[in-house]
Formats: sequence, structure tokens, C-alpha cells
Amino acid sequence: MPNEVKFQASAEPGPDVVRSPVTGEPCVHWRLRIVEHLTARSALVHELASSEPFVLAWGQTDPGISAARIRIDPETSRIEGTPHLYRPGTPGAEAVARAFGFVGGISVEEVAIRPGDDVLAEGTLVHLDDGAGPFRSVRHEPELLDAVLRLPSRSLGPALLPWAFGTAAALIGGVGLATWAAWRYHGVHQAAAQLHRGHSPAHLQPPAFPRPRLP
Repeated sequence: MPNEVKFQASAEPGPDVVRSPVTGEPCVHWRLRIVEHLTARSALVHELASSEPFVLAWGQTDPGISAARIRIDPETSRIEGTPHLYRPGTPGAEAVARAFGFVGGISVEEVAIRPGDDVLAEGTLVHLDDGAGPFRSVRHEPELLDAVLRLPSRSLGPALLPWAFGTAAALIGGVGLATWAAWRYHGVHQAAAQLHRGHSPAHLQPPAFPRPRLP
């Protein structure tokens, strides 16, 4: 049976290598908001994110106890954090312009999850291998559905107020590119606000995930 849970865990990369378009360094997940300055009074906003799943490792408090590994799909997750700002002309903004082919000046806000980062997570925990039969594939890692992930604030470098991407954010894999106008950005925030649940999830206790038994 699915369970509403809330826990703190450490982020781990998935099987595919993910690198930040801003710094080129390995990370678990990245999300960008790129402001393309067209004229003095107009701009376009592009929202991009890596699409590779990653893992939250929870419960490794004893060297002899393995951590529970919980799969996160960014396409169905909402990630909240304080973005790092890269102003026009800075190395980070220039790197993003080269990576995605922007010609004019751009500013970039990035929220990145790095290996080992602490993440506060909540959502619906499910075991996708429950009830598996001889003709069904089995995934042994539980998955957190409709996940809300919150990252600790970082004080280094210039930053803006926290913002969040909802499931409607443009996701890319490889060299794909999706572009949204500024009005779409506001619509995403309104949709994300509607995802707030009216009840408090239970706090996840040490790794002993309930597994329903079939009759």
C-alpha cells in the first residue's frame, strides 16, 4: 500500500552521468531559468532541466547498515531551492549561452543537486515490485511519487529568492531544448501551488517499508 512519508536523505547520482551546463561539474540534477534579454523592455524566459532519475539514500546511520535507496523521477517531482545567479557576461552565463546556442546576453539562475547533498523529501512511497509475476519486470528500489524535494540554502555567491519548478517545467535529455515565454513561467508557479496537500505526511521511520501482501 502506498504511504505518505517525509524524511531527510542524501542525494546520489543515477546510472547516467549528469553535468551542470553552468560549471561542467558532475551533479545529480540541475534546473535552469534562463532570461534572454531581447531589448531594454522585453525578454524571454527559458526553463530547462535534466531528466535523468536519481536516488535518495536514507538511513545509513550505522556503518554496518545499508541505506535505503529511493528512486526519484524529476519529471514527476517538484524541487525547491535557492538558485545561484549568474549575471550576463559571467563565465557561468557564457557557458550556458555556448551550450544552448544563445547569441545575445543572458542571465541564468541554477538550482543544482550535488552528490552527497542533504535533501528534505516528502511524497507517496511505493514499491513497484509488489505483486510482480513471471511476466512482469521487477524494480527493487522503492520510488517516491509526487515528490517534493527541498534543498538547504547556500550562502555562497549571489542568489535570488527561492523558486520551485513543478512537473510542468520543460525537461530535456541530451542536447534537446525547450523554450517558454515569461507568461508560462507564472502559470507553472500557479499550478505548483495547487499541488499543496491538505494533510501532514507521516515522518519516515528507520528502513522498514511496509509491503502489502496479496490475498
